[in-house]
Amino acid sequence: MKNLLFILFVMPFLLQAQDFSDEDYIYLKRHEHIKIGLSKQTFDITKQVSEQAEYLTAKKLYFANEAMHFDSFSSIEDIDAYTYLPERDSNVKVDYIETKREFDNGIFYSDQESKIFTFPAVTKGAITNLNYKEVIKDPHFLGLFRFGTFVPTKSAQLSIEFPTNVSIGYVDFNTKDIALDFKQETKKNTTTYTWTASNVKGFQSEDDGESVLYFMPHIIVYVKSYEYKGETINVLNDVNDLYKWYASLVNQIDNNDLEKVYKIADDITKNLQTKKQKAEAIFDWVQNNINYVAFEDGLGGFIPRGAASVCDKRYGDCKDMANLLYEMLNHVGIEAYRTWIGTRDRPYSYKDVPTPMVDNHMITTAIIDGETIFLDGTDSYVPFGMPSSFTQTKEALLGIDENTYRLITVPVQKADKSVADVTSTITIEDHMFKVNEKRLLTGYEKVDFITDYLYKRDSKSDEEFLNTTLALGNNKTNYNNIKKENFDNKNEALELSFDLEIDSYVKKVGNKLFINLDIDRVLSKSKIDIEDKKYDKKIDHTYTKNYVTTLTIPEGYHASFIPETLSFENPNYGYTITYTQKDNTIIQHKNIYINTLSIKKQDFESWNEFIKSLNKAYKKSIILEQNQ
Repeated sequence: MKNLLFILFVMPFLLQAQDFSDEDYIYLKRHEHIKIGLSKQTFDITKQVSEQAEYLTAKKLYFANEAMHFDSFSSIEDIDAYTYLPERDSNVKVDYIETKREFDNGIFYSDQESKIFTFPAVTKGAITNLNYKEVIKDPHFLGLFRFGTFVPTKSAQLSIEFPTNVSIGYVDFNTKDIALDFKQETKKNTTTYTWTASNVKGFQSEDDGESVLYFMPHIIVYVKSYEYKGETINVLNDVNDLYKWYASLVNQIDNNDLEKVYKIADDITKNLQTKKQKAEAIFDWVQNNINYVAFEDGLGGFIPRGAASVCDKRYGDCKDMANLLYEMLNHVGIEAYRTWIGTRDRPYSYKDVPTPMVDNHMITTAIIDGETIFLDGTDSYVPFGMPSSFTQTKEALLGIDENTYRLITVPVQKADKSVADVTSTITIEDHMFKVNEKRLLTGYEKVDFITDYLYKRDSKSDEEFLNTTLALGNNKTNYNNIKKENFDNKNEALELSFDLEIDSYVKKVGNKLFINLDIDRVLSKSKIDIEDKKYDKKIDHTYTKNYVTTLTIPEGYHASFIPETLSFENPNYGYTITYTQKDNTIIQHKNIYINTLSIKKQDFESWNEFIKSLNKAYKKSIILEQNQ
């Protein structure tokens, strides 16, 4: 009894020990209690949520806007929300809650809805309180709990109460740096697991970092199995059970009218000889003819729509495209499998997290002459033979048949598959710097440019877009004669060419001209702020950039200084810049390579040395001197 009294006495002190006084807004508590009931073989699952937040200043009152999300697998009930005003010692209840269907950018249809409201009378010192019940309708979707969030939390707690004939699995992530307490309590017919963390700091995402799930402390809980009439019934005991559930959903695909799909596949491949040629032709057809739209609608978000329906409507989401490719490829004799996969923003493996949380995407995997080829129809510009960049490093779950699957890791694509070859010829006329440039882009370099051009250009002209995207020369750079070739040809490099006129670029001092050939200073602003950056730096894909720049020496001048060779070598990143003179021309060869998808925190200093060395090289100029 003394120990219990000591804990009760000390606990409030521990919660207040951390000083969050410099914050604008904090959570005093975020507690969730999941209660699982089981009647025969029917689950009754509810989650009781209780949150309390304090406004330490009036700077972030927008946090008073609240949204609780739910979908076909859940519902929100019994909402109790109010603002407590300490100065008046009174509560002001929320009197209006709107139910709104959610549509995000790129989502064609979603069953996700939100309960939306604003806490009233919020000002400095106010404490908001929110309590509600979430009904979870499917035992496959218990979800995750974040011990940390975007602002500090004084008390974070997850508890799960379940019958003794139910087995619960859990796995926690990024909890080594927080004081996470675990307690298990068993009564007559129930067991309760409770995890509690106190004084958890806030976690802010970073623009060039991995998703917050890579560093925010959180836990995933799931139903492993239950006992019924002396038999163990698995739900999500391991990846085998997850796959069996996925396979049961695949069995619900509408396979009507597949003959029309097979006819299209036959027409596409009738004049082709090899399996690889046929697979590439089918993949290109799906990329070019089926528009990607996202569906999130209950089990409809998990069950692919029939291939014939997708062909008729000419649109589908990732699983619809994956199933269409599966049907077409197998029909023409190519070994292909529907494949579940998580994108890079989910740091989970199927072994560790055998739940639907592990993946959020679907592709098709083809095996041709012993080569494994990952096909993602949602990426309209990725070339055949390369996976979508956001699935690199991820485990892929290949569905072989109703009971058999394989796990394969998507490899990182080498830097020589994504290349920018830049050729520039430079002349100087009346001190105006004139450049004729051609860029050949392959792999993800091509995909990135086209994606930016199509979706980020908005109302900009081509010149404005290139000026913003490439940022060549200085702020007086003008683009002319812009041409794009092979924009829609996936088998050839994208060819981008243009002419530049750069005013005030050549510096003249006495009888000397100072000329810098590095009009493209890629990565020059990529130094990492070691003090502020908390997490690893994410890189979307590896790449190589090759530059050949040729300067014609103006008549009446000669080269009096040419920079020496400069380089930086690291297995993951580096560069080499060389200069040579041939007759009346000076040629610069520049090679920059990135061979990694992540710069770890312990490597920040090395990365900064690379950027420092590169920027030093960018400052080197050629000196041309007038002939005497």
